[in-house]
Amino acid sequence: MTVINELDGAKVIKQTKNDATQKLSVMFFEEKKGVTIEVAITGLAIAQYEDEEETGLYLFMCDKDWAVQDDHKVETVEDAIAWAEKNFDITEEDWL
Repeated sequence: MTVINELDGAKVIKQTKNDATQKLSVMFFEEKKGVTIEVAITGLAIAQYEDEEETGLYLFMCDKDWAVQDDHKVETVEDAIAWAEKNFDITEEDWL
């Protein structure tokens, strides 16, 4: 299992395992000429930006390579865990 220290310039506080065989969600991106690309979300991470322009905590939704596909801003780690439990099929025990 890969431990992630940083994503998108933010320090990772907690993460789930990133198992390519387990799809937490799927995102669809429409490209030029109407081509739709499907990206599986297979890992989540809670991270914090420390610079002045980007402050706060984020729940990052990542693909199998830990590339951030989407994020959700939260106030606390507990808020991120609760939001993830509500929106994905994970529990508090899934966090590392």
